[in-house]
Amino acid sequence: MPLLSRLSLRVFLLVAALVTTCGALVHLPSLVAFRTEYLEHRLIDAYMATLALRAGGTLTAAQTATLLERAHLVGIEVRSDAAELRLGTLAPVERDIRLDRESLGRRLLHTVQALFDDGQGLLRVSGAPPGEGVRGLWIAVTLDAAALRQAVRHHAIEALALSVAISLFTAGLVQLGLIHLLLRPVSHLTTQLMAFQADPYNTPPPRLIARADEIGALQRSLATMEIEVQTALQREARLAAIGGAVAHIHHDLKSILATVSFASARLADAADPRSRQLTELLAQSVRRAVHLCASTLDLARGETPVAQRERIDLAVLCAQAAAAAARPPAFQATADVPPDATVSGDPERLARVLGNLLANSYEAGARQAHLVARFTAVGWTIEITDDGPGLPEAARARLFEPFIGSAKAGGNGLGLATSRDIARAHGGDLSLVETGPHGTRFHLTLPPFAS
Repeated sequence: MPLLSRLSLRVFLLVAALVTTCGALVHLPSLVAFRTEYLEHRLIDAYMATLALRAGGTLTAAQTATLLERAHLVGIEVRSDAAELRLGTLAPVERDIRLDRESLGRRLLHTVQALFDDGQGLLRVSGAPPGEGVRGLWIAVTLDAAALRQAVRHHAIEALALSVAISLFTAGLVQLGLIHLLLRPVSHLTTQLMAFQADPYNTPPPRLIARADEIGALQRSLATMEIEVQTALQREARLAAIGGAVAHIHHDLKSILATVSFASARLADAADPRSRQLTELLAQSVRRAVHLCASTLDLARGETPVAQRERIDLAVLCAQAAAAAARPPAFQATADVPPDATVSGDPERLARVLGNLLANSYEAGARQAHLVARFTAVGWTIEITDDGPGLPEAARARLFEPFIGSAKAGGNGLGLATSRDIARAHGGDLSLVETGPHGTRFHLTLPPFAS
């Protein structure tokens, strides 16, 4: 993994950049104050340099030049109620600055100009010497703009260096805290996820950590998710093995069952009532075996798309399913479907779904079941209700999981699992709406037929 793509380095650079930016913004007012103080000191230097002259003293040309050089000035002009004094050259200036009238905004603007302007002209700064308390005294000094620019830039560089040092130190401290609190746990979680992606079957779940924050919750959720995914993968592997085995024996089993079905049909013609009763039991066993094979193959295929679709008359489909499931007088099944209800799909597979639901109602102890279809926003919704005792609490949570969600003793849980897969393969769904002592209600939704 490239160094610059690592989260820890990016966090460090981000913190350093933010602290440096904040430091630069904080030092900007100090830079304005430095420029103002620099100019005020020039006025004070001029005031102190002219004290002796205003008291009656004199200076030679060389002494005047030395005085101006040490004060970093080009010219000095002093006015008071008693006299007026000038030293040096009073040349034309580019800008006249009145310190006593300069607003904060103009000070900020002139500071930025002094920092970035490369002009070589002269500046004239005027005002009363600060802090001297001399009334009626006015001083104006002429100085080189380059000297002011050099002083401001030097102060700005020092402030920037200090900001960078503070930002790096602060970023390092923040980085240590983030590494302990966030980055190291995130790195461990990332490593765990990558290992799980590479080998989800054999990767052990992450070690649980006793943290009450979001990282701890994420780590515990990840461990739970990996355990659930591994359990699902193991179950899917077993189902795939079952599907493969059933696929190999399905053809031979169909031939065997066909022979048994033919023999039972011949026995049904026998005059002996006992033989006819045994024949009916034999036919039921054959149907259950065929149903088990078909359900297992559907489960192995999962939500496979419906390759061959045709227009299905929903009223006819529901009526046939109700007639096939009825066991009068013990169990009655009725259908109430509008005559114009049509859907698109595989009629055999949809008939198997309705047959599974009605057979479950009969086996659960219901005496009546009703199929009612109505058109809704999602298409045709078939409501399957019965008057049975309802599903047990243990079966409701995992009702549609194969080999787990069976609601009856000895059941394999394939019927509802394959029924929902078939419904979803048709673009619809199968869901449990309610169940209780007064009965159970399922909803089977199917998209309408598009001509």
